[in-house]
Amino acid sequence: MGSSRDDFNAQVKKILANRAGHRCSYQPCNQVTIGPDGLNPMGSVNSGEAAHITAAAAGGPRYDPNMTSEERKSISNGIWMCAYHAGLIDNDHHSYSVEQLKNWKEIAEAKQAELQRISQQLTQPQYSDRDIGILKQFTDKLNFNYLWTLENEPFRAVIPEAVIYPLDWIESTVSNPFSSFNDRFLEQIRLELNQKVDNFFRLFKRFCAGLNYIDISQVRREAPGELERYYQYIEDTRDLARDICLTARKLLDVRARLE
Repeated sequence: MGSSRDDFNAQVKKILANRAGHRCSYQPCNQVTIGPDGLNPMGSVNSGEAAHITAAAAGGPRYDPNMTSEERKSISNGIWMCAYHAGLIDNDHHSYSVEQLKNWKEIAEAKQAELQRISQQLTQPQYSDRDIGILKQFTDKLNFNYLWTLENEPFRAVIPEAVIYPLDWIESTVSNPFSSFNDRFLEQIRLELNQKVDNFFRLFKRFCAGLNYIDISQVRREAPGELERYYQYIEDTRDLARDICLTARKLLDVRARLE
C-alpha cells in the first residue's frame, strides 16, 4: 500500500540543503549540518533534515487541506534545519506558524546568498583610513557577542539597557555626515542598517516606556483576550531584531577580511 504522506524526494532535499548552505534555518541556530565522516575518507555525515512547513499528511503540524499533493512536497513547502530543530517545530507546532517558518527560510537563504557574494569578490577593496575608522566604530558596537544577545532577547517586561543602547547609538548617527562611508558598498550597508533599526524602533516605541516593554503577566491579568495579539507583537519585535543582525554581520564580515 502506498504512503499517504507527501514526502520530499531526494532532489528537493538536496536543493533545500544547498540553498541554506547546509545550515539550520532555525533563527538563530545556524548550525552546520554536514561534515566529513571520521571513519570513512570517502564519506560525509549529514545531521540536517528537510522539514515540512505545512504537514506532509492530514493531522500533522500546520496541515493545510487546501494544498495539493504537489504543493506539499515542493521546495516552497520545505525548510532546512538541524535534526533537533526540525523535531522541535513539529513537536511544539503551536509556537511556530507557517508565516514564521517561511520568514526564517527567507532569512537563512538571504544569509547564504550574501556570504556567497562576499566570498566571490576577487579583489579586496582598498578602504580609506576614514572608512576603516567608521567601520570599527559600528562593529565595536555591533560585535558578535552583542548580536548574539540581540538575537536571543525575548523582548518581554524589561529590556536590558545593553540591548537597546547600541541601537540608540545607530539611530543617533543617521543624520551625522561624519558617520557615513565614502565607499559605496559600505554606505549601502549602513543605509540598510539604518532602515532596519528604524523599522525596529517604529514597533518597539509603540509599547515601550523607557526599558519596560510588553509585560505578558500584566496583559493576562488586565486584558486576557488580547494575549495572542501581544504575543505576536513580541514575535514581530524579535524578527525585526534578527533582521538588524543579518545586516550588521555584513559589516563584521568586511572587518574580518581586513584583519
